Amino acid sequence: MITKDKDRTPVAQILETQCTKCKLPLTHVVVLHNSEGIVERVQCRTCGSEHKYHPEKKKAKKPVKKKRASAKTRKPDAAAIFEQLAAKFQDKKPVPYTMQGSYQTDDVIDHKTFGKGIVTGVFYQKMDVAFADASRLLVCDR
Repeated sequence: MITKDKDRTPVAQILETQCTKCKLPLTHVVVLHNSEGIVERVQCRTCGSEHKYHPEKKKAKKPVKKKRASAKTRKPDAAAIFEQLAAKFQDKKPVPYTMQGSYQTDDVIDHKTFGKGIVTGVFYQKMDVAFADASRLLVCDR
């Protein structure tokens, strides 16, 4: 008879657990309890080996994989955004970028490393700038 409460199964009762010698889930006989009455050692009914009781481990749930966004819902890449903005503001002359400079949305800047960029948002001492390869967060008004 296999009991549901495996941790407090009485001595000489049968329970199912993983045998360390057979490497299979087999029936075992309870041999020893600890001071709290919890099963400490068991004996395999198949091979006769006695070992420490290994209760079943609860399996962790696998994380649900997120589906990739379809082409319609996927965000446009940085190059596409930059091309759209560059076409819109092609008449504006680029201003050299400095960390001390004050900028507004839709300003065109010239960065020494990243090249021509268009300011897409301004926050407290920071601004979001679209460049040909990526969108970057730069400091301003310092």
